[in-house]
Amino acid sequence: MDIKRISTGSIIALLIIILFLNIPAGHPIALLILLAICGLALWEFYTLLIAGGLSSSRKWGTAIGIIFCIATWLYMLNPASSKESILPSDTILWTIMVLVVISTFYRLLGYSDMRDGLNHGLGTLLGFIYVPFLFSFFVRLFLIDDISQPAWIAFYTVLTTKISDTGGYFIGSRFGRNKLATTISPKKSWEGLVGGILFCLILNILWLLISNGYIGSLRFSFLHALVLSLLFPLFGTAGDLVESLFKRAVKQKDSSSVAYGIGGLLDMIDSLLFTAPMFYIYLQFLLATGK
Repeated sequence: MDIKRISTGSIIALLIIILFLNIPAGHPIALLILLAICGLALWEFYTLLIAGGLSSSRKWGTAIGIIFCIATWLYMLNPASSKESILPSDTILWTIMVLVVISTFYRLLGYSDMRDGLNHGLGTLLGFIYVPFLFSFFVRLFLIDDISQPAWIAFYTVLTTKISDTGGYFIGSRFGRNKLATTISPKKSWEGLVGGILFCLILNILWLLISNGYIGSLRFSFLHALVLSLLFPLFGTAGDLVESLFKRAVKQKDSSSVAYGIGGLLDMIDSLLFTAPMFYIYLQFLLATGK
């Protein structure tokens, strides 16, 4: 049993609970924390690329990533249907994305060797898509419900993602025999994936009973519990494997050493980068159909 990993994870879990359950979702402190997470994780990713001999613009990429998350926050506070805005907030959000792409490739003009410039631009854009774009869905989940209340939906997203990771780690390390992706992550196993599903199912049943069938103000049925118990481990494992692929490509074990026994901040949110978009889209279908 990895004591360092468990103790560090417990401290982080406590901090997450304090954040989610004691600060209103729309509070500026919540925004600052989300921006810090996004910015540091993106900086780690660019550092990984550079350590592997690839090119990227850490300062520029991190700056536009933070700006995009701020724009997403403002979009959720002022939905596109608002008639008080000069421009619909979703128009502003997509304008920023277009400007990010155009300005990044415009910077290629400063390179004498176009191949180096292209690698630099593609590396910067890859980081933007992988971290702030995917993380922006978690920002959306933070504000999708009543912003004057704790961010229960975002809390559920993190909790379910981490329970899935925990189940996969413990079951996989103890019973894992059939490898899931040997060339990418030798420790991942099909048994671990099943363990993540079982842990998620237990959590969702407990949540269903304790919350009387709600996540925040949204209805949460037994059918949703079953479906999400499958989706969270699948997407979380995919997110973990994608980051492992990046680290293996640049021959790095962790994204950094910021978290004792766990690795970097990017190592802690790799699964969340895939589960958050999945859950946000899932909820949009529910809200659209009224189910």
